[in-house]
Amino acid sequence: MLIKRFIPLLLLSFFSPDISAQDEIETDRPDHTETASIVPAGRFQSESGFQLTKTDKDAKEFFLPQTLWKFGLNDRVELRLITELTYNKYKDSIDTGLSPVTVGFKVNLFKEKGLLPETSFIAHLVLPKVASKDLKANLLAPELLFLFDNELSDKASLGYNIGVKWDGESPDPIYAYTFAPDFKLNDKCKVFVESYGYLPEHQHPEHWVDGGFIWLVTSNLQLDIAGSYELTSNAHFHQYFETVGISFRI
Repeated sequence: MLIKRFIPLLLLSFFSPDISAQDEIETDRPDHTETASIVPAGRFQSESGFQLTKTDKDAKEFFLPQTLWKFGLNDRVELRLITELTYNKYKDSIDTGLSPVTVGFKVNLFKEKGLLPETSFIAHLVLPKVASKDLKANLLAPELLFLFDNELSDKASLGYNIGVKWDGESPDPIYAYTFAPDFKLNDKCKVFVESYGYLPEHQHPEHWVDGGFIWLVTSNLQLDIAGSYELTSNAHFHQYFETVGISFRI
């Protein structure tokens, strides 16, 4: 299991020297809550995760990996590109290759002030034909999200998102929410828990929970591990996934 292999690396973080909190890398993984923070102007950031998802009793999906590429255009805007190398197995059928590429941007709207959260906005567009032959989608798939962050204390913060997206197969919108507090264990390691969900317009909603650990190796390098479980079910099956990731900034 991915989680078992990663735990020894995580434990090492408790015995490593402290890292200054100044200008630490901030990422959009491994939870589903996108941070309101922007990559600093002129900096490049990569956030990659290897993920195993069990979507059905007879189906598995692997990301090998899924990567978010980010570039700070200025102090308020970052450009974004998402690529996913996938391996999908359903019974005896296998599809592999590049899933539809996503392009977009994030813009920081407001800095945190008192009880008012730091607020940003993301616009993504999934390009249905920029993909391997067997993984192309039928429709353009926009995603629009508002992102909020509150610093609750020196040890705790809260991130939450609301928005809407499309899946590339149906013209019906899917509304989305996330709610993710995180807590510092020390200067290098923090833990998070999260509730998130998807509410399709004409289908049953999906509600999930997840949690994990984030290890700040240096101010520009992060490792993470997480797992997620679907509270609702599809044909009496609860989906779940596990993921490990690495992010760096240059």
